[in-house]
Amino acid sequence: MKVQSTIAALLVAGGICFLAACQDDLSEQARLDTLDVAVDASSPRGAYEQVCANCHGDKGQGNEDLKSPSIAGLPAWYIEEQFQKFKLGQRGAHQDDIEGQQMRAIVMALTDEQIKEAAQTVSEMELVLTEKPEDEANLERGRYMFANNCMECHRYNGKGEVVFHSAQLIGLNRSYLRRQLENYHTGKRGSDPSDLYGQKMVDVTSRMTDEEIDILVDYIGALAHGDDPRPARER
Repeated sequence: MKVQSTIAALLVAGGICFLAACQDDLSEQARLDTLDVAVDASSPRGAYEQVCANCHGDKGQGNEDLKSPSIAGLPAWYIEEQFQKFKLGQRGAHQDDIEGQQMRAIVMALTDEQIKEAAQTVSEMELVLTEKPEDEANLERGRYMFANNCMECHRYNGKGEVVFHSAQLIGLNRSYLRRQLENYHTGKRGSDPSDLYGQKMVDVTSRMTDEEIDILVDYIGALAHGDDPRPARER
């Protein structure tokens, strides 16, 4: 593993997400301490434990204050694919996508071996289900939207599908789901011409209103807790 060649970059990137969100709460010495961390190749959980956990938590549960999503249980293939999108500039390159830019800076400092290790670590974590919606949520409308716009790629259970390069949705927290749907809607994500699957998401979300995005996020929360969208599928 080319640890030595990436140490300097990781000293900076490993603290970017944490420092950007918590700058006001940290003393100067604490900031320096946060930066003074290198990836130890001998660590059982390597890159994830030493870099990713700073933002995503030791169990992949995410951190609302840092705008970092719950990622526990995401498939390794999906994580590796997203990391490559960050490296290629298909994600995190838009000037208004601050969180994406932070993530891209961290990913650029990791080797392919470290990415694989981090992805495998995340995939073995216990899934943290998307939060349930409020009682007044319009689940009937959300069920129809999901069944006819999302289910074909993300599947009836919201677990995604490697063939379609579609994400598992039912373990992502609601604020992150909303933010990413809005990012697709505004072109902050998925607008790169080489990101074919991202462009599909841009196309779908471009036709949604803000209210419909909220309804869909509510429904994904219900889907995570057992709702079945299949009866709402138009034939």
